[in-house]
Amino acid sequence: MTAATNDAPGTRTASERYGETLFVRDTPEHRRLRLLGEVFDPLSIRTLDAIGVRPGMRCLEIGAGGGSMARWLCARTAPAQVVATDLDVSPLVAQPEENLLPMVHDVTRDTFPAHSFDLVHARFVLNHLPERDEVLRRIVRWLRPGGVLVVESFSWFPVDSSPDAGYRKVLLRWSDLLRDTIGTDSRWARNYPSALAPHGLRDLGANTVTQHLRGGSDLADFWRLTVGMSKEQLLGKGYLSAKEYEVFAAQMRDTDFWDLAPALTQAWGRKAWGK
Repeated sequence: MTAATNDAPGTRTASERYGETLFVRDTPEHRRLRLLGEVFDPLSIRTLDAIGVRPGMRCLEIGAGGGSMARWLCARTAPAQVVATDLDVSPLVAQPEENLLPMVHDVTRDTFPAHSFDLVHARFVLNHLPERDEVLRRIVRWLRPGGVLVVESFSWFPVDSSPDAGYRKVLLRWSDLLRDTIGTDSRWARNYPSALAPHGLRDLGANTVTQHLRGGSDLADFWRLTVGMSKEQLLGKGYLSAKEYEVFAAQMRDTDFWDLAPALTQAWGRKAWGK
């Protein structure tokens, strides 16, 4: 079988949900989440600082992962409570904070009362959810009037233009696997922040950061582990050959390899007063 590529999106529907066979929490995933925090937290914090995170703000961190951003919010907004949700909150329970409330919560099904939060932050979450627009509508209801939503996802245009055919193919086929399996839309962030406008948010803004990836770096190791989590599916379902995968894994360790990583795209908006 030859998998469809993102150059010609397929028509398959998602066959399972996030965390069933893709992004399963195990030892490599915990290491990947640690690297994710080390690589991307400074970029997220810079944007949140510019927006104005301050003491007393009640915050919701959706898809808290390893918990690094939730703990930063705890320190910045204390004594207010930070609610940190995920399908698995064991990393947060293992390292508790006084004003941190870990909560097992499925953002596609579970809810919060209206007007609960001053800030909601969701990084690398909504792009993986086929029902992302409905989830956005629900999240906006949880914001207090004047509250801010910040969402972050990857944009793939640096990969599309890569001169390295092997690197480009592996990342695009991995993206195809996610699309076909759990409904990920790797192109969704391209039109940020217009995706937020239909949900009543104002003062919209967006920012995109491109990063140079060098083999052997933390960023390269993050992508090696991220793609490697799906090795069995990529090879078993015909998205990649074993040789294509191994060449990519070697590139991610090779300090002479340089390219652009998928870009980080951030968007934000403020809930109108009186809503």
